[in-house]
Amino acid sequence: MKIYYNSSLWNDKKGLLGLPQRTHWQFEYAGTKRYIPYVYRFSKGIVFDIITILDEMKLREFFERYEKIEEILTPLQRRCAEQEHPYQSVPIKEIWVNGKKVEVGYSSSSTISIPWVHQNDELVSIRKAYSFILKDAACFACERFCVPYPEADSKVEKLLRFLRLDPIRRIKVSTYPIKRLLPLDIHFEILQGEKEKIISFHHPITGIKHNLYFQKLEWIEIPMGTDRTPNFHIMQSMYEIEPTLPQGDTLQFNSSIQYKESPKEQKEDYFSPNVVSSIGIIGGADGPTALSISSKEKDKIYGLHHLPLHSCISVPSIQKEDIAHFIVEGINTRKYGSQEYIFRYKK
Repeated sequence: MKIYYNSSLWNDKKGLLGLPQRTHWQFEYAGTKRYIPYVYRFSKGIVFDIITILDEMKLREFFERYEKIEEILTPLQRRCAEQEHPYQSVPIKEIWVNGKKVEVGYSSSSTISIPWVHQNDELVSIRKAYSFILKDAACFACERFCVPYPEADSKVEKLLRFLRLDPIRRIKVSTYPIKRLLPLDIHFEILQGEKEKIISFHHPITGIKHNLYFQKLEWIEIPMGTDRTPNFHIMQSMYEIEPTLPQGDTLQFNSSIQYKESPKEQKEDYFSPNVVSSIGIIGGADGPTALSISSKEKDKIYGLHHLPLHSCISVPSIQKEDIAHFIVEGINTRKYGSQEYIFRYKK
């Protein structure tokens, strides 16, 4: 298989071909075995593929469940469906090559071979090159990583890399922790001037009832910076939660909106169709507020019920109104912690 120094699985077939180094590396992530059959060496860095054999029966069940209703799923339902997909990629955070951390960063791309869904000619060469792993497997995934070398320690090391004679003796990777969203989909409104709003829900896993006490409301106007788009208004609120969520769990608020520009907003651009735009406000997830700490004693900011305060924001609106709409999308809970894998080359 012809491998070039980039992470693209489809294009950018330019430059010298990589020098393959057979590795036979295997590891398990998210309950599924993964394979790194080769490392391809270049003068600037390396390229390697992570191959995952997929369970065809689980894929068919997933597609049968969602194929007919895909178009009518809400964003929350779509996100929950994506969490159920039988294939989960490896979320690599950091990479070390021959004991040295890669500081510049890497690029990656991925693709899935599901013959009864779509045919991809580009996957033919991958299937052929890795047939000793895939064998008769109908479905598989390939993630390609392009990783630049860390800074060389000597001129000799630079020369060996340039000539592609420096073997890859060890690779270490760490992964990002992954969270899973437990859906709540709680919609409620808060009136301007309302002193307190109490919302209750049961944790989907523990079954424990939690109370949210919303208070300290404040309207904020967000200028969008262009003549064609209106300013947005959001309500910022503080809240207490009783009892606290399990350690590592956080609330996820939906703070996004879609709006349609009117012909008036398009001004002189007469030939433009009406445009549906979307905007999301960063910071909708639950998080503790800043703490006020004195030199003599630590004073946290507490609410009306003497509990620590957290902050959240409403769904944006185009006009300032007397009422704000909030959506508690769900609870982010840890699914997989950060993991490290060390691969050593054996001749």
